[in-house]
Amino acid sequence: MRYHKAKALSKPEADRIIGKSTPALSDVVVISRGHRFYDVRMMTNAEIEAFVADLARAEDADVLAAAALPC
Repeated sequence: MRYHKAKALSKPEADRIIGKSTPALSDVVVISRGHRFYDVRMMTNAEIEAFVADLARAEDADVLAAAALPC
């Protein structure tokens, strides 16, 4: 996955950021994927879209790798 400005967070940290009025470059401040949370306050909408797409590709690759039959 390419470099992104997103910082991994714990659930309590994510909840604190969501509940607080903090400055951000877009309306999105936290992204969650499953049980993972990311601080995206310093990312533009385009950067967030690219980040989410990269997360989805990484998850798909993990699923395919787990489903592959050993030779």
